[in-house]
Amino acid sequence: MLFFIIYLTGAVWPSYVESRGFGERTLGLLIGLYGLALFVARIPIGLLSDMLTGRRRFVISAGFCFMAAVFLAPPVFDSAWSLFASRMLMGVGAGCFVAIAVLFSLYFPPRSAMVSAAVVASFFGWGQIPANPIGGWVADWFGVLAPFWLSVGFAVVGAVVALAIVEPDHERARRWPVSLPRDRRLFGMAVMMGVVFMAVYATVYNTTQVYASDRLDVGDFTQGLLLMAYITPFVAVVLASPHVARLVGAMVAVTIGMASLGVGVLLTPWSGLALLFVCEVLIGVGLGLTFGLLMALAVEDAPAHQRFYAMGVFQSIYAAGMFLGPLAVGYVSEAAGFTTAFVAVASVVLLAGVVCLASSARGSRRVAGSRV
Repeated sequence: MLFFIIYLTGAVWPSYVESRGFGERTLGLLIGLYGLALFVARIPIGLLSDMLTGRRRFVISAGFCFMAAVFLAPPVFDSAWSLFASRMLMGVGAGCFVAIAVLFSLYFPPRSAMVSAAVVASFFGWGQIPANPIGGWVADWFGVLAPFWLSVGFAVVGAVVALAIVEPDHERARRWPVSLPRDRRLFGMAVMMGVVFMAVYATVYNTTQVYASDRLDVGDFTQGLLLMAYITPFVAVVLASPHVARLVGAMVAVTIGMASLGVGVLLTPWSGLALLFVCEVLIGVGLGLTFGLLMALAVEDAPAHQRFYAMGVFQSIYAAGMFLGPLAVGYVSEAAGFTTAFVAVASVVLLAGVVCLASSARGSRRVAGSRV
């Protein structure tokens, strides 16, 4: 429900911002503010969740309350400041995903950590599959602000439903985590995930929509279908990613995902509408092969009393990519055009894929050496 609420307006944000007289640079800043707020909010939310054993439902409910305020601001205040405030509050509200992700994993045995992470990551897609086309259709028929009002209603429902969550009886926080986790894998996987979300938020949720609207004359409903073409394969692939990891290795699977994502982004500026749908599918496959696996790898060694904190660190670091990607691409696309922006993003992703491949090769050599 959380991501359904967020992405009901996903297909209309670019056109709504443009209708207010703002350019691509401002759109990039607005989209990026969501990531900035996530970056700031998620570590404190993780700390708070570790402390509130048995009462984490209140953290989740508060997140939905923030979401109601987020989507109420643009139609009620109808000002530039309301847009900026809305995007910032959206990041704070979405920060409750830290609590949702770890709390959900507590219902699984420890040996199923990668499967639970894949299922949690799929939540990102399940909400978007119906939200994107519905939001576009509602905007086309009832006006661009109609999806905002619909999101407000669902957010209120979510806040109430969250209060009924019952935590597993065996979960008990051992102590207040006072030090930052020092696991190198946590930070490495988080940076890699930051590159992935940098690319996704700079293109799929930002520049790709502007490109489709300006160059291909695509309307809100088709924008929703494009988003669905990316998010539907994401859900299927992320749920299958633990099985892929068992077959080829987790880091090899991540590398394949980086390659798929990079190629999808690289082909976008030369695409007609049909090829653009293919690019969206490739990007969805790339996100699906990376999100769940990197999340599981990042927090698998975290001590029990720091699970929420470690997840907050992981999600906070990758949220920096959500902020920096749209912001940088907004400037580049205005200064040098769409093609340069897409090529730059694809280059960063493919370079990160090479780093993943090298890391996987080093890990294989270490394992082989230890067996000698």
